[in-house]
Amino acid sequence: MSGWIVALILVINLILQSTVFQYIDLLGVKPDSAIVIVIALSTFLGKERGAIIGAAAGMLQDILFGKPLGIITLSYMLTGYLVGQNSDKVFKENLVVPMVFTAGATLLKYFISIFFNYALGIQTPVLKYIQQYLFIELIYNCIISIVVYRILYLAYNKRLAWNRLKLNKKKRY
Repeated sequence: MSGWIVALILVINLILQSTVFQYIDLLGVKPDSAIVIVIALSTFLGKERGAIIGAAAGMLQDILFGKPLGIITLSYMLTGYLVGQNSDKVFKENLVVPMVFTAGATLLKYFISIFFNYALGIQTPVLKYIQQYLFIELIYNCIISIVVYRILYLAYNKRLAWNRLKLNKKKRY
């Protein structure tokens, strides 16, 4: 998948997250489709590109949503790297894979956010976050991951098949 397509996916997601997804909340929790996209693309593209995609998606989130700059960037970058590093060890066609990675990434994001908020002296009601938001966001993101992962999986494999077809035609002549 080219860098331009990935950038387009991230920008479209940013627009959707800042507009449409703001109205789709469940008990005060909005879906985090950016982390799901980072996970899907890291699964297909590996650890280096996964880390870059995670850093780009996180930076867009940090800038747009006014968090202390770098916290979400760090968690998304780590997520992209770790998922990409383990992508060779999983069956990419299995829909349980993105759910497991999404659950782990959501936990990682929360713990990094809580740690840095504490380190920066930002008052964070940790128990409230864990009791009221973490579990709901975990389930919400896992459900969304199935849909997003499937769409990106089909798009990625269609592109691979198209490239193979073009290569086979060139070899014949």
